[in-house]
Amino acid sequence: MTRSSPLARTLLALIVALLIPATGVQASATTPDEGPPEAPKAVVNYVVTEALNRIVDERETLANDRAAAVALFNSRVRPWVDTQLMARFAMGPAARTAEPADIERLATALADRVANLYAGALQRYAQEAVDFAEKGEVDLRLVTQEDDRAIVNAIAQGPDIDTLELRIQLYKRDDRWRVFDIETRGVSMLLVFRDALQAEAGRDGGVDAMIAALEEGTVDVEGTWEEETGDADQ
Repeated sequence: MTRSSPLARTLLALIVALLIPATGVQASATTPDEGPPEAPKAVVNYVVTEALNRIVDERETLANDRAAAVALFNSRVRPWVDTQLMARFAMGPAARTAEPADIERLATALADRVANLYAGALQRYAQEAVDFAEKGEVDLRLVTQEDDRAIVNAIAQGPDIDTLELRIQLYKRDDRWRVFDIETRGVSMLLVFRDALQAEAGRDGGVDAMIAALEEGTVDVEGTWEEETGDADQ
């Protein structure tokens, strides 16, 4: 059995599905040169191909320049993440009466937080990510697609990780499929974010308290994730 490294827990299990290399994908997915994809499975393949190409080509810069890693997320990954839906979910029932501007502010703060987590993981494990891109593989399978929702299953195998199965949920809005949740070992990344955020800000804390918790980095998503998935002691 391969060892379960911090890369598996942090890079793969947290922001995982958006970094899976397309080495083993036998899909009819659109390549970056052919333009944006239209199908859920193709979206996953497109995003990870774009991101991994940059990681391999710019490994030294990404390992030493946090701003470059954040820029990679913002340009290659962020457009394909439905932060609006994530923000509404994080707010809970309050989202039904919230002002659109408040939802947008929370969505931006949430995306910035994920970008910083992404950048931190790349800085710590850039070489491991490259190794996985070169030697690992992933199989993608469309599980369901109904109206504006779809689920793509991904099984990743490679150096330094045990076989990892991911359940990627996508939502179609404005004619584009976007990722809004990732599950592994039965644990939802979106639920972890919501619970950690509400615990820190307080259920009656409002949007400002949630944004402050995100901006100040007091939301311990990584620690909560490890506890929920059972990785903390590995």
